[in-house]
Amino acid sequence: MEKLTDQFLASCRKDQGRILRGEGMIRIETFVDAAFAFAFTMLVISIDQIPRNPGELIELSKDIPSFVFSTLTIGSIWVAHSNWPKSFGLQDNVTVFLSLLLAVLVLIFVYPIKLITQITVEYFSAILAWEFLSTGSFQSESWSSELVWVNFVYLAIGLFLLSVILIAFYQNSLRFSEELSITSEEVRYCTKSSSIWGVVAATAVSSLIIASVVSPEKIQFAGYIYFSLLLTTSLAPSRYFKYRSPRA
Repeated sequence: MEKLTDQFLASCRKDQGRILRGEGMIRIETFVDAAFAFAFTMLVISIDQIPRNPGELIELSKDIPSFVFSTLTIGSIWVAHSNWPKSFGLQDNVTVFLSLLLAVLVLIFVYPIKLITQITVEYFSAILAWEFLSTGSFQSESWSSELVWVNFVYLAIGLFLLSVILIAFYQNSLRFSEELSITSEEVRYCTKSSSIWGVVAATAVSSLIIASVVSPEKIQFAGYIYFSLLLTTSLAPSRYFKYRSPRA
């Protein structure tokens, strides 16, 4: 890869200390965005049925919370990916491979993500006695505690692989630091982003271990650990701020 010229870099917009080298969307990015758009479509409430009366509309509305949480999960992955090509604009073979792999994995794990959010909503609606959100899913044999662990295993594997791919995007950018004329601020940005998704990957592995060793009656602990991300993903950039010290 040839080094980007100073003239080109000067013509690029800047955002939060980053040079936006890849604002022009290329075909591989369009393909990935289309995969995410299709994943969102797969999450839509009642994709295969239309409510025919108020009662059916109320029943279908109970799926709104799980739909919202699912889209937030998929959306966070999309945002993380969409910010990367705008900043670095790489089109090497590694980028193409990672992009295709990301699109495939998102489509594979979209339903495990939706199912796990349905489990979460159903579980807390039972604890809080919010019957208006209860779908009665736990009354089905297919939702028994002996089988629910499968959903946690799927989710953990999916989040781990997706996190590793996002980390690989940022680390691949650092391989071309000289060619892209990456600034110290952008190095810190890559470090910060890699740290955050590293925490997500570690949390997914922890959930997988818990789901594999606890009894079916305690399988909910494999889900509780994900709530720690609200704190740990905020603390993860501490390495980033340390990197920003005057000695760096």
